[in-house]
Parts: sequence; structure tokens; C-alpha cells
Amino acid sequence: GLLGNVVAGRIANRLDLHGTNCVVDAACASTLSAAHLAFLELETGKADMVVTGGVDTFNDIFMYMCFSKTPALSASGKIRPFDAESDGTLIGEGLGMVVFKRLADAERDGDKIYAVVRGVGTSSDGKDKAVYAPYSPGQARALRRAYEAADISCRSIEMV
Repeated sequence: GLLGNVVAGRIANRLDLHGTNCVVDAACASTLSAAHLAFLELETGKADMVVTGGVDTFNDIFMYMCFSKTPALSASGKIRPFDAESDGTLIGEGLGMVVFKRLADAERDGDKIYAVVRGVGTSSDGKDKAVYAPYSPGQARALRRAYEAADISCRSIEMV
């Protein structure tokens, strides 16, 4: 809704959480930006466990009309990230939340581990063609930073 910060505050209240609670608005990168901030809380020892994710339930007709006035929406109606034929995005509503802990803590506590995040990389496209258009060099920079943080070679990645 209009007061997104209420969501984070209510979750912290209902779950009796005592760490940082905030809302991150970074447009299409909001969920991953929030995850990055959550990892920083773990890395710095400010938190032992974090709940992070993304929520978007404010896609009414006004939002659609605003997007339709830009070339951001896909004319083909298909989303094709990382494809030369990509022609835009689609909008929708949804949410997803995850819980992160440091690996040693999760192993010590006997938690079921679904995945291990070894590195995170972020970047901003800076000034390019349009604020709504993906910029490959900026995306590649974020990937390189993630590989460096994980201390792995980009050549070791077999699938994205």
C-alpha cells in the first residue's frame, strides 16, 4: 500500500523481532537490494537471523496506466531476461520471503538448509539510455562483484 513501512513494522511486531525493520524501494531491484542489506546485518554481526523478501500488491489500474505511458512494458507480452529479443517487462502482484542465517549458525542449530549464498554483488547502471532499460555492463558488474565476494571464477558458473 501507500505506507509500505507499516508492513515491515507489523511483521516485526507480530513475530516479536528486535532487529532492524525497514522497507527497501529500488524499483525492480527491491527484493535483491533488501536481501543485500539483510546479508550485511549478518556479516556485521548485528543480527543472527534475518527475514527478507519482496512484496508488491499495489498494481492497480493507475499503476498500469503509468507503466503503459513508458516503453518499459513488453509489446510481445513475454518476459525474456538475458535475451537479445527482450522487449520489456510485465507487471503483476506477488510476494516472497526467506530466512537467512550464517551457515555455521544454521548447521549448529540443525536447521534445514535449502541453499547457501556465497556472495552478493550489486551495482547501479548510472546514466544510460533510459532509467527503465536494463544496462548489460551494469548487470555484469554486479555479477563480477558477487563472484569476487564468493571467491569463485565466473568460468565456474554453468547455469544462470
